[in-house]
Amino acid sequence: MAMQKDIERRQNEFMVLLEEEYGYKHWFWFPRMMPFELEAWWEKLATVDPYFRTPEPLPGDILFAEDMECWYSLQENGRHYQAHTHCDDDSWLMSPSEKYIYHRGYEGERE
Repeated sequence: MAMQKDIERRQNEFMVLLEEEYGYKHWFWFPRMMPFELEAWWEKLATVDPYFRTPEPLPGDILFAEDMECWYSLQENGRHYQAHTHCDDDSWLMSPSEKYIYHRGYEGERE
């Protein structure tokens, strides 16, 4: 419950709803960048390998989603960026307008 209050307090900050490895874990990522800066940073990323085992090395604050109801509710409102991290062939960043942004080392099919 304390985590949900923290997320509710921060939900007006720039937040990315992050899914790790096809639903293995979910996270709230506060990148401490403006959206255009995050997109530029992501597009320059050569590989997502440093985030394979855990996204915690990503820049900014990463909070494990203990409350999935809160995570899904924020996802449904469509106001936040979303990301999926796993390997170079399936990791992406998506804007609230559902535009996919791929990192430089992306090896998969593009939407």
